[in-house]
Amino acid sequence: MKKALYLLSLLLVAGLISCQNGNKQNKLQLIAGTGNPGFTDGTHAELFKPIRLAPYKNNSILFADINNHAIRFVDQNGDVTTIAGGPDKKGFADGSADSAKFSNPHGVAYDPKTNTIFVASASNHVIREITEAENGEFTVKTIAGVPGENGYKDGSSDSALFNSPHGVVVREDGALLIIDIGNAKLRLIKDGMVSTIAGNTDADPLKVDFFYPIDLTLDGEDVLVADAGNNEIFRIKPGISASTIYLNDTLDTPHGITTDENGSIYIADMGTNRILKIDKEGNFFTLVDATTDTTSVSHLKKPAAVLYDNGFLWIADLNNHQLKRLDLRD
Repeated sequence: MKKALYLLSLLLVAGLISCQNGNKQNKLQLIAGTGNPGFTDGTHAELFKPIRLAPYKNNSILFADINNHAIRFVDQNGDVTTIAGGPDKKGFADGSADSAKFSNPHGVAYDPKTNTIFVASASNHVIREITEAENGEFTVKTIAGVPGENGYKDGSSDSALFNSPHGVVVREDGALLIIDIGNAKLRLIKDGMVSTIAGNTDADPLKVDFFYPIDLTLDGEDVLVADAGNNEIFRIKPGISASTIYLNDTLDTPHGITTDENGSIYIADMGTNRILKIDKEGNFFTLVDATTDTTSVSHLKKPAAVLYDNGFLWIADLNNHQLKRLDLRD
């Protein structure tokens, strides 16, 4: 009898552990995308390589759908809406959202103070804004760079040059920080002027060994940069210093980066199909690993971006053409 009770207790414990592990796995949810490339709005939306994410109004998430050449958003229930662009609108054109054109838009950001969307339009080599009128209609306007002309030049925003800008974030003061991947520089747009904060030449204010800087996020007043070429994360203190963040692991093409209110860093490591976390104390965690967890929702194919938002970690699963969400709440 005692032996039977002992075995039963072991089975109950094993079952409890299994449920706990299962619950952890179930915290990763598919929010949008059928898994097939396409262009459809709604609750059964089709995406084509979503690549960057940003918090948007009404608790929704803004994203750049690169191969659809579109700027879209998704609500918490997975309902996708296109704001501007589309597969039939590849190119360059400002104006109303119905007629505006993009070519491989990458970075997106949103300023809730002004209700303005910002886009790093990589193949157009410009930074653009999308504003919303009181009647709900959107308008696209180029605010920095020369359309179709790549290069490197600081100065007034209408004459400054970029080379495939990939990431954009909005500072508290409304200024924009840009990752200019083709020039391997971190740049600033403020009061109609473009300047360089850090780069890989002696002429840059802060010299940093950037090789393929591809994404950025804010950590207080610091700027964190994911360098997919160096497989490193840099911490930039504008005007003060630049350093490499020590990681107790080896990255392979870190393509996306975000932070939470506790100072933790999250990385979309594209080369290993993992989602990683480094807490404020430097402890390293693997949150999702497609090589060990083969469940369909966890089987990432080139995760391109991560975004922390209100206790959830959003993931742009590039080659699955999907958006996923990891519940980080206890």
